Amino acid sequence: MKKIYMDCNILLDWLIDRTPHSYYATEIIVNIEKHKYEGCVTGLTLANTYYVLRKEINKKIATEFLNDSRKIFTILDLTKNNVVDAIENKYKDFEDDLHYMVARDNAIKYIIIRDKKDFKEGNIKIMTAEEFIKNP
Repeated sequence: MKKIYMDCNILLDWLIDRTPHSYYATEIIVNIEKHKYEGCVTGLTLANTYYVLRKEINKKIATEFLNDSRKIFTILDLTKNNVVDAIENKYKDFEDDLHYMVARDNAIKYIIIRDKKDFKEGNIKIMTAEEFIKNP
């Protein structure tokens, strides 16, 4: 089963129905729920998603999202080593560096993210939700 790491924007596209991105984000989530892919996130991703949901919708929906996430996604640890490596990596975006380090340390081959420009491709494929669905 393919392990994919998802950024909070993919989750928000799905949850808030942010078109045109929501179609492909929903396709990914449906396939995760069908166990076609293993969807991976960290507490950081969940915290960022919760924060936006709470502000844009309400706290009740944001809390329901957190409870459902435990059933849908594999929640990966964000370690001190991931933080140190991200700081030393010096890409353009610290949060993206954290995502990359967690994916790297968990042998994940795909990061699904909306904005790819701050990533350097290496052993991990950096893809939008649309690219992943069209070319898994």
